Amino acid sequence: MDINDCGNLPGFELMGENVKDKLKKYGKEVRIHPLAKICKPEVVELGDFSRLGDFVFIWGGTGTYIGKYSDLQVRSLIWGGGETIIGDYVSVGVGSILLSAAYSHKEGLRMVDHVPEGHNKVLIGKLVIENDAYIGASCTLMPNITIGAGAIIGASSFVNRDIEPWSINVGIPCKKVGVRPKVVL
Repeated sequence: MDINDCGNLPGFELMGENVKDKLKKYGKEVRIHPLAKICKPEVVELGDFSRLGDFVFIWGGTGTYIGKYSDLQVRSLIWGGGETIIGDYVSVGVGSILLSAAYSHKEGLRMVDHVPEGHNKVLIGKLVIENDAYIGASCTLMPNITIGAGAIIGASSFVNRDIEPWSINVGIPCKKVGVRPKVVL
């Protein structure tokens, strides 16, 4: 399937509550706002009490899991042909981009979709955000990284490496600037 193809279903069937019965799995009291869209819903799992805001777009890739009580805020994007795992109690801020694949530039190939075979190379990866992490607004997370449990990523940060648990991180590229206490509940 082409990475830009949402299948043969009309778009409205992949939006809002209409998509629930097409998901691989969803928990109790999952909230999918009317303008959220999921392509490849058959590989997407949403945990109990999770929420997708309006204009959230999820490309399921090889699998997408969003844990319980996790929240993807307005205009968040999960993109790429790989796997995305979001733990429990995670907040992904407005307009953040979570990537599970990227183009390789090392072979001198094109970095665009819809070209003849052999003209580009997509590196399929995995993105993991562990429990209790907080991703600020307008962040970009690259594939093949892990955001440790409880880590904070400040607004507009670019993350291209693993992030330590319970750390506070900001910038382009993202760097550790502090620590936060562990959740005690």
